[in-house]
Amino acid sequence: MTSMSITGGWPIRANTPIRALVLAPWLALFAAVLTLLAMRQYTGGTALDARTIGYAPDQNFLSDLGMTVAYDGRANTLGAALFLASICAMVVAFGTALWHFVKRYLAIPASRRAAQAAGVTATIVSVSFVGVALTPENRMMAWHVGFTLMAFRVAPLVPLLLTVAAFRDRRSSRQEVMGWSALTIIIAAYLLLLTFGPATTTDDGLRTMVLAQKLVTIVASAVLLFQCSRATNTATHAT
Repeated sequence: MTSMSITGGWPIRANTPIRALVLAPWLALFAAVLTLLAMRQYTGGTALDARTIGYAPDQNFLSDLGMTVAYDGRANTLGAALFLASICAMVVAFGTALWHFVKRYLAIPASRRAAQAAGVTATIVSVSFVGVALTPENRMMAWHVGFTLMAFRVAPLVPLLLTVAAFRDRRSSRQEVMGWSALTIIIAAYLLLLTFGPATTTDDGLRTMVLAQKLVTIVASAVLLFQCSRATNTATHAT
């Protein structure tokens, strides 16, 4: 059963399936495994020192894994393919999970506008991250940086709009609203660091930005998985 009048022309099912929420943690785990495998494949080198051996967690960005040729000059074809697959898996995992929340909020008139805007911004972010994976640093640095900045400049709007939508949906718990709010603060803080943080032309600056990237990735993923877990439990108990 679908309703288009309630959602302002956005067709959704009355009983939204929770399959995407259940699948999200497994896809996220799959993406993490692919990333670790890509790290093992990376032969060496950083933006400041081509002589380092292997992947340095505090000196190599995650995007370095997508380079078809590592900083040390050796081929990284398999590693780049693994990185591309990991990004796609993560986009599918969290993209479909976010769409579950968007569809749920669309059913509430007071939340509809914020939910529609969240859906649009989430799509932009998802496409941008795929663009990051498809534009290796060593071949298309300008495009790579452009997609990265686009993703993180738009990303804070997604949880912000979901915060508004959840707040206006009386079915949403306080923890759900707080979860979206926390995610907004986390991503916005990282965006500020990207904009005003230290230059990566020094060891300390590079280390700061590299570790910040990994921290925001882990924490943001954890918050999203927490939201998925709560929504899954709520839906299961409701049925």
